[in-house]
Amino acid sequence: MSCIKMRKLLPAVMVSCLLTAQASADGFYWAQEGAGTPDSGSGTSFRRSQMSLTLPLENKKRQTESFKSSVHLDITEFDWEGTTALMSEYYWLSVPMEYRQKRGRNGEFIIRAEPGFMTDLNVLDGDSLAMNVDLIGRIHQRSGAYWELGLTVNREFGNFSPRPVIGLAWKPTRATEMLLGFPRTLIQTRWSQEVNTFLHIRPEGGAWQEEIVGQTGTYRATYTNWKLGVGGEFHWRGAMWLRGEIGQLRNRRVKATDDTGTSVAASPGADRFWQLGVEFRY
Repeated sequence: MSCIKMRKLLPAVMVSCLLTAQASADGFYWAQEGAGTPDSGSGTSFRRSQMSLTLPLENKKRQTESFKSSVHLDITEFDWEGTTALMSEYYWLSVPMEYRQKRGRNGEFIIRAEPGFMTDLNVLDGDSLAMNVDLIGRIHQRSGAYWELGLTVNREFGNFSPRPVIGLAWKPTRATEMLLGFPRTLIQTRWSQEVNTFLHIRPEGGAWQEEIVGQTGTYRATYTNWKLGVGGEFHWRGAMWLRGEIGQLRNRRVKATDDTGTSVAASPGADRFWQLGVEFRY
């Protein structure tokens, strides 16, 4: 391939790689939220802490198609003072998979599926099974920009209702890459081969199925919020990148069942969060 063709393709490759890495990065993270006082509902304060681990399983490419998979684990703890709800550790054990296919000169079709168990480890039946799904089409431009449109079903919203995916990605400068859309907006600046900074807006939360001591049956617990974060990445060694982020939590909602079997809910106030981790990029 000629150098001229490579120069034309490079912006598209860089933008696509950036957004793919942000969407499904292998590595380890530890996140902590501030203890916000509820604006309404039950309890006197609420916060969450979470550890996440993602390890690669398979990565195959051939001509116009690619497939990759990994194994993922979230361990979540809540501190909801003033209630007896969300007293366990909660787990999301899943297998994220992604299939990509080029369509014609400018088109791309993406399918992401993530089946898993959302559980307190006491419930491991059909009630705890769930699956996140993305169906996305992209139209790439010669400049490296692309439009994307599709549908998503994701437990991060606290339920499994379908929602639209829409976005526009482009490079306004040689160092800056942007994706503006729903449900994610991401702006990243590459200062060198070893240092990046970013601004990221996205939903984050989950749903879990649990048993409650003294009660019969299983119960659904949900938590949702929107994160507005800024952070940086530093290339440490080999495939390892150190990553940190701080920011604000907005539109927080939590709903669960206490030890009497009563449903309790709250809207914790806006508060801060921080996240540290190591990413593996191959």
